[in-house]
Amino acid sequence: MLRRKPALLLSVSLFFTAETILGILFQTGFGNGAHLRYATVVLACLFCVLFAERTWDYLLTQLALVATVCADFFLVLPPAPNQLPGMLFFSVAQLSYAACLALSERRPRLLRAQLWLRGILSVVALAATVAVLGKRTDAIALVSVFYYANLILNLIFAWTQLPRRSLMAAGLTLFLCCDTVIGLAFLDGYLPISQAFVVYRIIYPGFDLAWAFYLPSQMLLAVSLLPTHRRASRSVE
Repeated sequence: MLRRKPALLLSVSLFFTAETILGILFQTGFGNGAHLRYATVVLACLFCVLFAERTWDYLLTQLALVATVCADFFLVLPPAPNQLPGMLFFSVAQLSYAACLALSERRPRLLRAQLWLRGILSVVALAATVAVLGKRTDAIALVSVFYYANLILNLIFAWTQLPRRSLMAAGLTLFLCCDTVIGLAFLDGYLPISQAFVVYRIIYPGFDLAWAFYLPSQMLLAVSLLPTHRRASRSVE
């Protein structure tokens, strides 16, 4: 793994530059948009390998990024998204981040709060979904709600572990913004939204707003181990 500061900074700079170029290309309609989008996710996963070490922090973060690559294989590449396996893999990603946050929590009371709140909110979210949808409840709805509830909790708990989790917290915040935009677009299929409404302009701004949030979220999550990594590297310099 990279420890020297110059090499580390150069690698991060090249990674951010490459991701930005790919983002500009698919936002401007250049080439195959689906493949360019998927390439950004794969690149983020591969870049995290530079932080490889025998720690749970790294293993769980890398597992989350691999699960994200698998999720987008079903959601981004096919002409029609295959939602169930995609959302199952996204749930694995959020559970991996959850385990990462739990293992790094050094305050017993907050650790207990994490575990209790995660269990309670997951059950409540699933029960509420069944109550609202009734006979229309399906596996996709249940998995999606479970995933979304755990994403929100991960975001909250990441912000309680600043500054160590600053990059993860920012990445998860952008992740949530992406999913919120997708959720609003999905809602438009049930409740048509007038073009005069602000919500319509948010959903259809003239570019892919969801990926404008999603791409930087994956970039930040891929380098989320950087604060810990830099502390370790100081002993080498």
